[in-house]
Amino acid sequence: MKTSQTTKERTQSRINLEHLFPLLGTISLLSSCVILSSKKYFWNDELYSYYLLADTSFSHMLGAFHDKINNTPIIYFAAGWCWDAVFGSSELSLRLFSSAGMCIALFITWHTLRYNYNFLSAAIGTLGVFCTSQLILDQNAEARMYGLFLALFAWAFYHYESALKNPISIKKYRFLGFLIHALIIHTHLFGLFYSGAIVIAFIVRDTYFRDHTPKNYVPILLSWCTFLLYLPSFLIQSDAGKPRTWIPEPTLYELTKYVSLSSSDFVHIGIFLSLVLIAGLQFLVSSSHPAFSEKSISTHENTSKISSLILGYILLFIPLFIWLFSKIIRPLYLEKYMIGSTIGWTIIIAYTCSTLLTDPNQVLKNSYATRRFITYGVGILLPGMLLLVLLINPVRFAYTFPKDTLPGSIDSSFGYEDLPVVEQTSHQFMRKIHYSPQKNRYYFILDWQAPIDEKSGQFSPQEYKHLDAFKRNYPKIFENNIMSSQDFLAKYERFLVMDYAAYTRKCPLKAKGIHNWQDIHCPQWVEMRLLNNASYKVTHLGVSSEEAVLLVEKQK
Repeated sequence: MKTSQTTKERTQSRINLEHLFPLLGTISLLSSCVILSSKKYFWNDELYSYYLLADTSFSHMLGAFHDKINNTPIIYFAAGWCWDAVFGSSELSLRLFSSAGMCIALFITWHTLRYNYNFLSAAIGTLGVFCTSQLILDQNAEARMYGLFLALFAWAFYHYESALKNPISIKKYRFLGFLIHALIIHTHLFGLFYSGAIVIAFIVRDTYFRDHTPKNYVPILLSWCTFLLYLPSFLIQSDAGKPRTWIPEPTLYELTKYVSLSSSDFVHIGIFLSLVLIAGLQFLVSSSHPAFSEKSISTHENTSKISSLILGYILLFIPLFIWLFSKIIRPLYLEKYMIGSTIGWTIIIAYTCSTLLTDPNQVLKNSYATRRFITYGVGILLPGMLLLVLLINPVRFAYTFPKDTLPGSIDSSFGYEDLPVVEQTSHQFMRKIHYSPQKNRYYFILDWQAPIDEKSGQFSPQEYKHLDAFKRNYPKIFENNIMSSQDFLAKYERFLVMDYAAYTRKCPLKAKGIHNWQDIHCPQWVEMRLLNNASYKVTHLGVSSEEAVLLVEKQK
């Protein structure tokens, strides 16, 4: 009786110890978010979130959401508005909302992987992605919807595994699947792809095992019908991408970056060598003790692992599918849109590690002191060191991140502090009107003829429509600072313009690769209204923080 009780206590103690690692991963991600938030200000996309989340009226926020500010479904803005009402609108608060989503996704993913794999494999699979992925670490400290999206998709992953382990038909369980996937597709437009990936995984799994479980995925298909509720807003929001969308055609580099695991940032040379070393030592131990490497895996466990692996590979196929779609039909490929595929990497890594690493429970069965020492080193010490490195990495990433400068803080280095400043890029304008103590000094010009010029690049039309929508929905903030070209030039005869350093650059008709931003955005207002106009004298004063500073004077 005492022996049985002791065994239960040891098991419970081990389970509690296991939960320490995802807890430490959560602390690491939250710490990374706090450190990063102290080093950087909101950038353009985050400010697009901020103005809606910080809106004092929920109904007014819904009206702004319905306009051309964000081409994204409602769940993030509704949940974020509630978060903001409780915790405030600071950079740290809104970014912690994203980080909380990442942490929830980490916990759910680890718990789901633990269904099929030993502790070390599940821990390395989870932490190896969540604590090293450049994509996750970036979005962990940004006020956008990707943390919430990943948390919901991790929940869908858990539901997928649970449905296969508990094949009992329960109405409540089916409704839960319907609800989860409805939330996913109303958090990000790519939710349709990732919800579809789970449906495909169910179908492939059923085909492979000659099973038939439509009750698992029919509720998911029905959840897609809820997209019709969002359709009116979607049609208005998508108009911002006309006459041309800003996303460029992807290059092969962008695909290989994802396929080669560099997007998950897991196969750094140090971690790769650690895994090779662990595998080599484990091979030596298992070859000298054949009984130690014996595995008694039930058919049910194999079925569950294969089902999980099917989903993992389908998730990794999504970036390739989107890349091909973007090359052939319409550009959609943007790495952060495919953050759901990081769950696929956790599955693949956990599965691979499960063939290399020893379950610590097996160590206790070794009765030889010397071999036990070796086994502890191979099965626990080295993986433990690896887990420690993974846990530290998010904090290291935050500490090494360069500190941002206050937007607009050095704009007076060329003098002319009394003159108004026209910002040619919405990114700089949005940041400076939000942070600068001289925010009323900055202007953005609405002149439709300039952005529709094909030489202005793919982003210019969408930029125009975004800023026009901000002026409509938040006139108290933007009405005096977003002006038509005609009104501004009639009001001011002497002013500064801040533009890209190569301010006369013309964009190609079709840009390739998101990293080639200089081919995506080439504002033409200066050339169209000032440089080719004899009524104005334009003097290049120099470059301030990578922006050309131009003095514009109307000739008498």
